[in-house]
Order: sequence, then C-alpha cells, then structure tokens
Amino acid sequence: MQETNHSILHIDSKVPSEMFITFSVFLKRFAVIEEFLKRKTEFFKNVQEEKDLKRYFINSNLVITAFTAVYGVAMGVYPGGWQVLNDAVKIPLLLLLSLYITLPTYYILDVLLGGKVSLNQVSVLMLSGFTVMSTVLLAFIPVNLFFILTTANTSTETYAFVVLLNVAIFGLAGLSGVACLLTGFRAVHREPNWTLAFLIGSLVLIFVGTQLAWILRPYFHYYSGFIRPIRDNFYVAILRLIQGLSTR
Repeated sequence: MQETNHSILHIDSKVPSEMFITFSVFLKRFAVIEEFLKRKTEFFKNVQEEKDLKRYFINSNLVITAFTAVYGVAMGVYPGGWQVLNDAVKIPLLLLLSLYITLPTYYILDVLLGGKVSLNQVSVLMLSGFTVMSTVLLAFIPVNLFFILTTANTSTETYAFVVLLNVAIFGLAGLSGVACLLTGFRAVHREPNWTLAFLIGSLVLIFVGTQLAWILRPYFHYYSGFIRPIRDNFYVAILRLIQGLSTR
C-alpha cells in the first residue's frame, strides 16, 4: 500500500514540472521578437540562407495573433460587453488577412522585376514586419486604455476622438512594421530592382488594410452582428469624423 501511494505521489509530482516545461517552450516562441528587434543581422542572414524559416513562420503568426488579440480586448473596453470578445477576434483577423491578401502582390512583383527571393523568404520578411507592428500595438495598450477609461462614451465627439486615437496608433504601428520590412528587403535582395516592387506592394498593403478595417467594423460600439453591412469606405468615414469634430 505504501509503495502504491509513493508511486502516485511520484506521478503527481511530474505534472507541475511537465506543465512548466510546456509553458517555457510556449514562451520561447515569443523570443522571435528579440530576433527581429535586437538581432536583425542574424535574422536577415538566416532568411538569406533560408534557415529556420518554419520556426519564424509559426512563431510570428503566434505572436501576431496573441498581441493583437490583447489589443482588441483593450479596444473593446470602450463599448464593453460582448464587443470585448468581438474585437479580440477582429484585430488578429485584420492583420493576418491583410498580410496574406497582399503577400502574392509583393512576391509576384518582386519576381517580375528580377528578384531571386523565394515565396517562403518573402513570407517570413512580411511576418517580421507584422510582428513588429503587433509589438508596437501592445506597447500602446496602456496609453489607449488610459484615454478609453477617462473618456466618457456619451457623445459623437468622444466616440470620434477614441476612433481617431486608435487610427493614429495603428498608423504609427504600421509605419514601424513597414520600416522593418524595408530593412529586410534591402538586406536580403542582391538585385537593385526590388525597390519598385516594395513600394507598390506597400501601397497595396495600406489600401487593403484600411479597407479591411472598415469592413470588419464596428469596434467601438456594440452591434448584434459580427460586422456591419458594407457602406462607403474607410477614407470617407475618417473624413466625416474629422469634419464632425471641426464643425462643433
């Protein structure tokens, strides 16, 4: 009987250690952020040699999903209720769909202009840019929450302010991501013709991302459906918000 109890305790003692190991392995996936931000030379060399691309691909998708889901939760605090969950799903969808919709544009244009970079390499470079973008979004969560919690959800003006604040945060994060992608394209390409492909691809990315953000609305007020019917576009909506603030 004593031997049986001892064996049970021995088995139970393994459970916490196994959970800790699993958690540690999970956390290691987030170390990819340091490679993109602090060890760029090593990262770009790996991309050139097509080394560890699978690891970069998996870990980057994980980081983007996790960080942007947390940012979505922060956004959803403003309207509250089920919108918290909706925004936690919408923001990862926004970034990942934008990435994979525009990935063929970057790659095909690069190939047409004489680029020798593979689709896997372009994918990882784009994922590195979006990982940096999601990291910047995560860094702005305290600022965003501060204004959300101290801005009353009572008028059109306060609603417009919160929307424009988040547009500005996304814009800054997006510029950071594009800057990272530019550095990557410059480091990996040996041919000088990649610049035009990068510029056109980046413009396409901006237009796709902003319009997709509009399609996935609302974010700052509750709606019974997941998204609202398509009407107007992102740029018309932003102009209306700015006009609404300036005429009052």
